[in-house]
Amino acid sequence: MTRAQLRIIAVMSLLGTIAVLVAAPSGNGVDLSALAAQRKPVTIAAAAPAAPAAQTPSTSDGSGGSSVPDAVVPLDSGGGGDVAPVDPAPADEGGGGQDTGDRGDARQPAADEPQPTKIRHVFVITLAGHGFDTTFGAASPATYLNVTLRPKGALLSGYRSLGAADLPDQIAAIGGQPPNADTRAGCPTFREIPPTEAPSRAGVVSADGCVYPNTVTTLADQLSASRGRWRAYVEDLDRGAVPKTTCRHPDSNRPDDTLTARVGDGYATRHNPFVYFHSLLDLGDCDSSDGALTQLEHDLAKVADTPNYSYIVPNLCNDGTESPCVDGSAGGLAAADAFLATWVPKILASPAYKADGLLIVTFAGSAPVPVAPAATDPATTTTTPAATTSPTAAPTSPSSTARCSSRASRARARQSAATTTPTRCCARSRTCSR
Repeated sequence: MTRAQLRIIAVMSLLGTIAVLVAAPSGNGVDLSALAAQRKPVTIAAAAPAAPAAQTPSTSDGSGGSSVPDAVVPLDSGGGGDVAPVDPAPADEGGGGQDTGDRGDARQPAADEPQPTKIRHVFVITLAGHGFDTTFGAASPATYLNVTLRPKGALLSGYRSLGAADLPDQIAAIGGQPPNADTRAGCPTFREIPPTEAPSRAGVVSADGCVYPNTVTTLADQLSASRGRWRAYVEDLDRGAVPKTTCRHPDSNRPDDTLTARVGDGYATRHNPFVYFHSLLDLGDCDSSDGALTQLEHDLAKVADTPNYSYIVPNLCNDGTESPCVDGSAGGLAAADAFLATWVPKILASPAYKADGLLIVTFAGSAPVPVAPAATDPATTTTTPAATTSPTAAPTSPSSTARCSSRASRARARQSAATTTPTRCCARSRTCSR
């Protein structure tokens, strides 16, 4: 490049600088110092779609009106491409162009307001049902539930139990199966549903019985299949006459001896729904994940030890089923409330709950304690005797009741009906009642 060319470039640069300095005061009223101050990277914060952008202060154009300065686009320090233009902030339609302050901050949640997260740890505590008014009414003895716990959450009303017995609610909660004659009676005999009873297309088994075949899956099966973890924490499970620390239940087709509490042992099989599904019994899931309540406090200490689904079951006194309790204490709803006051603070303080937890307190049934089965000879019969599930039900007279454990015995019952007392054989339950 020659000297003449360099001189021409220098003169043109000087003339361009003078033109900019002269033109600026006669432009749209923008202060150059303000433009320089805005030459910095722009940070765009995520906000709710409905939140308006902050109002840009208006500047006078000398004619009594107002105008919005042109948007200033920061230069790309790398010079590596085009920069998308930034639209100027819209003028306030009703504010006459005046600045109303940062309205975006007013829409931000309070610092102590819980933020929505994905729920990864669910804690379920199931208590005995006593009716909505008794539990949540003004005279309720459940003061911790109503005064302390309820204001922290939401009360879901408009729901009802599947019936008076508590076992149907327990089974439906984890297996989605409807009540049948045996579960409505509380399954006083741990009766198997034949494996030939396949579930319908909707997954429902319509046969009577207590223990579902392994073709019926549960919420626990779904969690295991998705690499989630579940655990039942059942009070007094480990305090039976025969030492058992997990998955406690009667032998197949044998009477259940946990219908009422024993001194020092308030475990109830019917309040531990996981033991009623062969999908959990046969492959060892029940033995590994269904244990005593004493394990809960240890598992709450660390997120890594806390299962994704925790099913917490008090004993027959502490869930409010029995009143008075076998040890002479009052029991009932007051005992259930005391159980909540003991364990819920530990759950709410756990790292897993604080991170992404949900606590559900629910109620099952409102039935009296099922009637214990009559003593039978297991070598001759494993039938399910009739059980009173309502305090108004008339007792069954032994003289007018026959048990149909085989086709021959049902035939004898029909013959007896034709000659003496009318007798009806109940389908599947194998119990004939007058």
